[in-house]
Amino acid sequence: MRPLAVPTLLLAAVLTGCGTEATTGATTSPTATTTAGPTRGPTGIKAPPPFRIRYDDRELALHPDTYCVTGGCVDGVLADPPEVGSPAELLIHVPVARFRLQPAGLTEVTPAGRAGRSGRSGRFEGCRGRVLTAPVEDLGGGWYRLRPFGPAGTYDVSLFASGRGDMAGTLRWTMPHAGPMPTPAARLALIADHDGQPDSYGLELSVTGLAASPRQATAEIEVRAGNGRGTTITGRRSRGSCVGDLGFDGPDAPARAASRLGGFPFTMRVTLTLDGVRHVATAVYPDDEIDDNEPYVALEFTPALPGL
Repeated sequence: MRPLAVPTLLLAAVLTGCGTEATTGATTSPTATTTAGPTRGPTGIKAPPPFRIRYDDRELALHPDTYCVTGGCVDGVLADPPEVGSPAELLIHVPVARFRLQPAGLTEVTPAGRAGRSGRSGRFEGCRGRVLTAPVEDLGGGWYRLRPFGPAGTYDVSLFASGRGDMAGTLRWTMPHAGPMPTPAARLALIADHDGQPDSYGLELSVTGLAASPRQATAEIEVRAGNGRGTTITGRRSRGSCVGDLGFDGPDAPARAASRLGGFPFTMRVTLTLDGVRHVATAVYPDDEIDDNEPYVALEFTPALPGL
């Protein structure tokens, strides 16, 4: 874990309202030069220049609230993200040549209040609305385009750019219309490879992109090792999932016991019952392991999970 340069609460106070807005005549052409130079963070660490957000005939210089660059790292929370209204699309410029913008995190802001904000881990705390991962289009020259994705509404947009360091910032956007809808996706972590031997770090089953969070949900995982020995584990549903998401975070002891049944490969048959409807998926570890997301395996359910 990298060191925190300043306490989060202090940084939140310092960075509130750190987006600055200026009018620009260009709305679609990503050719303008940087509008603001680098600044120093509250600890003296030299911060990267701001993201530049173009929308309609305006430009927002969004200073990162979290960054890791030469000289140190700062982790913070933007207490009140700047709002850009309801433009048809956002053009985003990443000011550091070695950084690449990752898919944008969209956290719905509901009438009940501001939704929870994402951290580096991808976990959302206090979430009251739907969480989406929206694709961004690389336009070249450090510029990216973000178009509406998912249901129309107001979202906190989390921007994260990385590459031998990173920078992150948040703004608030009211999407004027719906965009492409996310496809439900599921992944399971149960068996792992520890120096060539079966192991387990516990059970975690994650489902995202559902049309709605089910009122009732159960998960049964049948695990069978390469020698034919098997067991069945009943998943423990997580609490506090965001709208359209579903998770099971254990139990971990039976998962570790399953890893000792025998050698690879391990076949896992998952029966997910959502409000009385059974969905079944089968995955093999390590064959179906997700690249760069070990030890998770991807799950494809039949019938398909209900999406938007």
